[in-house]
Amino acid sequence: MANPSSPKTAEPTLATLQGLPSGIEESSVFRSLFIAYPDALLLVDQAGGIVLANPSAASLLGFAVDELVGLNVDALVPDSIRPRHAAYREAYGRAPRARPMGTQMELVAKRKDGSEVMVEIALSPLQSHGLPFVVAAIRDIGAYPRVKQALQRARYSDYLAQLGRLAVDTRDPQVMLDHVPTIAAEALEVEVAMVLLLESSRLEFRVASGVGLVPGEEIGARIASHANTPPGFVFAEAQPVEVPDYGSERRFAVPQAYLDAGLVSALAVPFYDRGRFIGVLTVHSRQAKRFGDEELRFLESLSNLLATSLQRVQTEEALSHAQRLESVGQLTGGIAHDFNNLLTVIQGNLQVLEELPAIAQDGYAQQLVGAAARPRGAAPSSRASCWRFHAGRCCSPTPWTRMPCCIRWPTCCGVRSTSASAS
Repeated sequence: MANPSSPKTAEPTLATLQGLPSGIEESSVFRSLFIAYPDALLLVDQAGGIVLANPSAASLLGFAVDELVGLNVDALVPDSIRPRHAAYREAYGRAPRARPMGTQMELVAKRKDGSEVMVEIALSPLQSHGLPFVVAAIRDIGAYPRVKQALQRARYSDYLAQLGRLAVDTRDPQVMLDHVPTIAAEALEVEVAMVLLLESSRLEFRVASGVGLVPGEEIGARIASHANTPPGFVFAEAQPVEVPDYGSERRFAVPQAYLDAGLVSALAVPFYDRGRFIGVLTVHSRQAKRFGDEELRFLESLSNLLATSLQRVQTEEALSHAQRLESVGQLTGGIAHDFNNLLTVIQGNLQVLEELPAIAQDGYAQQLVGAAARPRGAAPSSRASCWRFHAGRCCSPTPWTRMPCCIRWPTCCGVRSTSASAS
């Protein structure tokens, strides 16, 4: 830093002072400059106490000027970094120089109400002028377009993360349907948001969920899907639709309820399930030209999350159905296996009966055994023969087996053999 007593430093200062109109004191000029400066200015002593503050500082930080005077600057730092800030301030006091503050980090100032604001801070020591103070110039950069855009994107990302966590935690599609309009309305700061699902007939939409809904569009209401309605126009266009001002909208018929509610602008985006149009997510605002590219990207991200969640639920239901069918198939296979085992036992008994001497000498018994052992196609005639032979003494066929009753002839028809008796 140059010596303030050198001619090169003093001459510009003297020339500036000499240029003042006569009768105006230098001290009043500097005090007026301090008060009128558009950036926040704080004069801080070596202990961190605020000695002077201009009105811009009071406005930025939410304090009165008198409240700032005597306050330690550490109180204007977020709690999470306050201990580090005190160490940085002490290190700066040992080697003060004019420089910007926090060039490698984002600086945030804490307001009186606890909220935070992004700032740029420049420090300038007055020790070279014989004063034990440091001037801190603080500028609010939250109003810069690039900063506002970055903050807006970060805000939208937080809401998307919130919906993403909900999509992972819940298996109920209605929970997602209920939360999407709420999140859209809060993030975009709009008055109306709703989700409309296209019915399977493709002829009308159903209002599935929403916030701030106008008369005629309550939850469960039906809206025609032809191109003269707001959602129907989105359906016909198959792309996002922005309405800068309902007063000049000519592409479709604007519902009178929108105008009565004071709605001026809108943004609607379609969402799909495997390329098939299934619904519309739409928001409305009372401000003209309220929506831009950032809002469009945010709304499309919301609709994509919603569509993915609905698709996942359908996939899980299909998988569950397939698993149930597989279980039924396994059960049927097991029953068939057991039934085959039973038929094998029956067939073995029939073979034993055929070899018995008593059966070999009885023509009718041979006929019954032959009918029972006959292939399935001959079952009806076998059943009829059995009934005729036993004159109604045979038990009736049962639904469980769907087989001729004469299969159970050894036990149900009164004919006994040695093997049957032994069994």
